[in-house]
Amino acid sequence: MRSIALAVAFAALFTFAAPSRAGEPAAPAAADSTAEKCEHGVKKTLCTRCNPKLIPVFKAKGDWCGEHGVPESQCASCNPRLAKEGVK
Repeated sequence: MRSIALAVAFAALFTFAAPSRAGEPAAPAAADSTAEKCEHGVKKTLCTRCNPKLIPVFKAKGDWCGEHGVPESQCASCNPRLAKEGVK
């Protein structure tokens, strides 16, 4: 059961746009790209503070800031640009 939950979470991290045919625009990435943000300023489905079960997924991906205890891709302390975008 745990491996299924991790697989689903891992799949949520890797949403890609569908390839386009010649002359057609690419399909939008995923509905998740417009997902509501949590109180921490990141997508609810990707927030490790709201959903700690995602922590091993980010660590396995190599996306972890050990100093601040959040994914590096969500660390406003290490990435000031994120702070400007409202990530806390």
